[in-house]
Amino acid sequence: KQRAYPHHNDQHQMENEQSNESSNHFCFSREEIGHLTKRCILDRLAVMTRNEREMYNYCRFLPSHDRQHSSLQKPIVDPDWRASIVKWSYNVVDYFDLSREVVALSMSLFDRFFATRICMPSSDLVLLASIATLHIAIKTRESAIIKLSTLSWFGRGRFSESRIAHMELLILTNLRWLVNPPSATAFVMHLLLLLPDMNLNFKREILESSRFLAELSVADSFFVAKRPSVAGLAAIINSLDQCDPAERANYLNDVSGAIGILHDDDEILAAQRRLRLLSIVNGE
Repeated sequence: KQRAYPHHNDQHQMENEQSNESSNHFCFSREEIGHLTKRCILDRLAVMTRNEREMYNYCRFLPSHDRQHSSLQKPIVDPDWRASIVKWSYNVVDYFDLSREVVALSMSLFDRFFATRICMPSSDLVLLASIATLHIAIKTRESAIIKLSTLSWFGRGRFSESRIAHMELLILTNLRWLVNPPSATAFVMHLLLLLPDMNLNFKREILESSRFLAELSVADSFFVAKRPSVAGLAAIINSLDQCDPAERANYLNDVSGAIGILHDDDEILAAQRRLRLLSIVNGE
């Protein structure tokens, strides 16, 4: 069954099959992190966890009277609209061979921007904002230059370049220029570097499955108010089914300590169930 969005990248798989099998290094192409000491990985995770809890906490962007009841709120943007935007965004970044993490950043900007709004947005505003946040994300994460006129064409020419640029400034101002949140995929990449020694191909299978699930979470409104570490850890746990039970338990205890979330926390369990459902829907 063909997937509507996030897919395993065959090119990445071929690149890894051609890599040196004796290497203990297993991250893929542009998302490659490099050889890091365990201390450095833990320090990075500590900063990412602090940022997602503080600066980039979704609830901080809600109007003050909505913050106490944020978990009970219906999404500001219709979930089907949002899912279509994510699908379109993945199509754009795949067309230009950009990192798929660009979409995660774009949707973080998108969701936090609409969290600041009180009224339900029109479909035009939703589409305009999605083009603007995607352009911001590309400029933030990529060296490639994608012209506004090109993105306007992908948006079927409904908005002028000046209108998109004006929306970019409005979004950045509303978000206080906070444009570097950690993503679920970033947590996956760092947490999997803490895996114990095991067959390299098995590590790659875990990585590919976890990344795929992390990308699926971007498209689902269930995860809008969730911390990226929750989606990332749930994606990893769902990908560890074939691991030795003792190694799996030790590893999950280690990573739980690294990011301050119990792997059997109710929030993680709910995220695991949701990712299983998304995986079934998308033919995995």
